[in-house]
Amino acid sequence: MSAEIIDEADGDGIRRAADALRAGAVVAAQTDTNYGIFCNPFLERSCERLYDMKRRDGSKPLTLFVSSPSDWVRWARRPEGVDVEALVERFWPGPLNLVMRKRELVPDWVTSGKDTVSVVHNVSRTLNQLSLYSGLAIAATSANISGTMDEGLVTFDIAYEHIGEHCDLIVRAAAPSKFTRSSTIVSLLDTPAIVRQGDLAAAELAPYLPGLER
Repeated sequence: MSAEIIDEADGDGIRRAADALRAGAVVAAQTDTNYGIFCNPFLERSCERLYDMKRRDGSKPLTLFVSSPSDWVRWARRPEGVDVEALVERFWPGPLNLVMRKRELVPDWVTSGKDTVSVVHNVSRTLNQLSLYSGLAIAATSANISGTMDEGLVTFDIAYEHIGEHCDLIVRAAAPSKFTRSSTIVSLLDTPAIVRQGDLAAAELAPYLPGLER
């Protein structure tokens, strides 16, 4: 059975999707870059569904999307030598994922048993509504079969083709992403380092991350 499609302008539909997500559904929606698949991070079976439908390696953690720049402190520990507040004030909301040591409340099935967690706050109104209405930071990965997207972004059509038969709802955005690559991922463990380069350039990040490795 194919996923139900909800348009992002459908406020009642977004609220219904948030309620379903909280109860265990898997919802696809556009991030600032790719379409992603999202679930309740505290429901292990829902997270397992994300891995199954994407055919994702279980050793690769999920990302937590939060609805406010300050929410990172609920899920991650403050790294030494980095002014995280200044960093997120400059670049959030936006396509920048920050990897930090996790707090105990983050389930191991979200982080693949690692003691770190990736956190991001996007511009996407839909994602922020899903997070706010559900009362959750929402766990996510991109909405494509693993190993199939070496370049470019996961669009609505790609998401529907790859996971449309397996997720419960897909929120269709009114416009495609303005970005050309997946989000930039920066590790704040020990020496700050770029794990994945997106459209957000290292030169922009460097003033906020002394000793940034590129």
